[in-house]
Amino acid sequence: MSKANDDYSPVGRNFLFWLFISITIVIILHIVLPFPISFILSIIAIFCLGIYRDDRALRKAGMGGIKGWYKSMFSSGMDHHTGTGINSLAYQPLKFSCINCGTEHDKIACPDCGSKGVRPT
Repeated sequence: MSKANDDYSPVGRNFLFWLFISITIVIILHIVLPFPISFILSIIAIFCLGIYRDDRALRKAGMGGIKGWYKSMFSSGMDHHTGTGINSLAYQPLKFSCINCGTEHDKIACPDCGSKGVRPT
């Protein structure tokens, strides 16, 4: 019988890879440098590896890295064509279509017939 943990897991393998890299760098720093300096550099190295790992993950997800993630978080609602994300738009307002008359609008109730029977488009 096969177990659920026997499956190939690229996420688990990726985590183990980065854990091995981090531990290797920390051990090498502690062997080469004296204690206070190696400790400070180890913390900096682990922090930088985390940033690099997150940047790669965000780039693979299509967010444009950490810089793109911050752009999409702090972009204003005035300019809808800046930022990154799905279809290169950071913010897309929700549009509705009226079920009765078919008018597209951005309100909950239709501005033409006043019906609240709308569907998102």
